[in-house]
Amino acid sequence: MMSSFGQISLAWRNLWRNRRRSAVTILSLAFGFAAVALFAGYTSAVYSALSNAAIHAELIGHLTINRSGWQTEGKLHPEKYLLSAEEIQKITGIVAQRLPGARLVPKLSAAGLLSNGRSSTIFIATGIAADDLDLLRGPFRNAPGSLHADQPQGVTVGQGLADVLGLKVGDGASVLVSTVHGQANAADVDVADEVNTGNVATNDKLMLMPLALVQNLMDAGGRAETLTVLLPGSAGAGHAAEADRMRDMYTRAAPGEALSSQLRDQLRSDFQQAGMDLEVRTWQEMSAFFRQVKGMYDMIFALMLAVVLAIVVLSIANAMSMSVVERTREIGTMRAIGMRRAGITRMFVSEALMLVVVGTVAGLLLTALTRYGVNAADIRYVPPGNTMSVPIYIGFDLPRTALAAAALAGLAILAAYWPARRAARHPIIESLGHV
Repeated sequence: MMSSFGQISLAWRNLWRNRRRSAVTILSLAFGFAAVALFAGYTSAVYSALSNAAIHAELIGHLTINRSGWQTEGKLHPEKYLLSAEEIQKITGIVAQRLPGARLVPKLSAAGLLSNGRSSTIFIATGIAADDLDLLRGPFRNAPGSLHADQPQGVTVGQGLADVLGLKVGDGASVLVSTVHGQANAADVDVADEVNTGNVATNDKLMLMPLALVQNLMDAGGRAETLTVLLPGSAGAGHAAEADRMRDMYTRAAPGEALSSQLRDQLRSDFQQAGMDLEVRTWQEMSAFFRQVKGMYDMIFALMLAVVLAIVVLSIANAMSMSVVERTREIGTMRAIGMRRAGITRMFVSEALMLVVVGTVAGLLLTALTRYGVNAADIRYVPPGNTMSVPIYIGFDLPRTALAAAALAGLAILAAYWPARRAARHPIIESLGHV
């Protein structure tokens, strides 16, 4: 009986009997595997960028806490769904016990009219303290669009909103809002900064305002409508350079859905035990755009993997079938000198696995070279709905790459098993007489 090493050595020599066919099969494996690995890496980088944009750039944070019913009734009866200063303090203590080191950021939104003195347009503002804004923005903290603690009337407006009214940094303007009691209230503001949100739907409406200013305008006292939870270690040190910010955005890992859901459920239980009727939502639940894009890319990846696997498996099946036919007499000879049918099958399966191993290694090298070239080239494009170009960045998604390699190996075994099994069961006399 041939040893395992002997079978592997024999399979390796047999693999290179027809160098051209083996090379073509390996190339098809390499290019197919590289295509899957590159797309998996690209989508992984897109997920990281979108998650960090949602958490930090859109100021969603990791978890959001608000009074139950705020999403549906909060705009109709805002005074009933605001969190008081005492409740905020109590919530902060509960979160600190459950998540030591986490930071809570109170926010209060406002909507109304922004006027330059001659014309007006609508705005949607988020009220947040200047220090909390820097904390929540993390890797984006040094990007345009900040608030300043020494400018209590200073606001940041979207570039589209500023262009509509012809406002520049340093100009004065007026805002008109409705208080939580339904009365009109106005205040003068100073344009402290402009920001391009990168989204056409918000760039002409967004405004960031100091929390105290919004509370005064809304006659809300020290209350807030939501508390944003930022998990410890996620604020980042901030980077001034655009390249550093982009690298941080594409490589910084956000909490997965399982972890976020676990923390959400734990906090919900803590609030219920404290007798507080509060909702806790994860950043995945808050960002519909992230969920939609991720679902689309996951579906594309599954379709692409299926197509690549079909093409590669057909290549392996064709190579193995031709090899079995060409070596029918050899198979008969080995059977005649005592090799069992299972040994014949194992030999061809070993050859198929070697094809997959060599093709996968070549595919990994091709993936690494392509990934380095694309990332170094700084190729940019404007995504749908955006106003700014972003670089194409390809990461490395180990789980899905390993899944593709395992699927290739499994299907390669099946592709080689059936022709080898059929040849091994062929009568020895007929195999020896095969021409």
